[in-house]
Amino acid sequence: MSAPTSRNNPQTNHFIPRFQPGRIKEARFRDYAIRFAFGGTISVVAALIGAVSKEPIGGIFIAFPAIILASLTLIDKEEDREHASYDAVGAALGAVGFIACAFFISYTLERVPAAASLGIGLLIWLIVSMGLYALYALVVSLRHEHEG
Repeated sequence: MSAPTSRNNPQTNHFIPRFQPGRIKEARFRDYAIRFAFGGTISVVAALIGAVSKEPIGGIFIAFPAIILASLTLIDKEEDREHASYDAVGAALGAVGFIACAFFISYTLERVPAAASLGIGLLIWLIVSMGLYALYALVVSLRHEHEG
């Protein structure tokens, strides 16, 4: 996978996160409403499944990637598939961090104070996700250097 326009401009690195507050104004209310409605619907369905099942199977549905599906669809429509694919990679790397977080919390929640378990779990998610993203960005950048 190549970064958008990176073949035309080798100086561009699309893997470095950039905060652009002006882009908030570009988002339409409809885009937020779609994300909210889809994510909210999935959350309600997960809660209902958890409420009617005897086993804690509802937790599986809590992890349903509702927001990313709605977001990728909107990014593909508003920008292009290549930009959507980069967000999909970021979501996959974040999901690996989420797994690490969930394992930690499931092991520690009954052993240490809940706030500590959740706080450290969140920190684990952040470190794992950002670490994997940095590694991915490094590998892709090195590949582009060898290609061009």
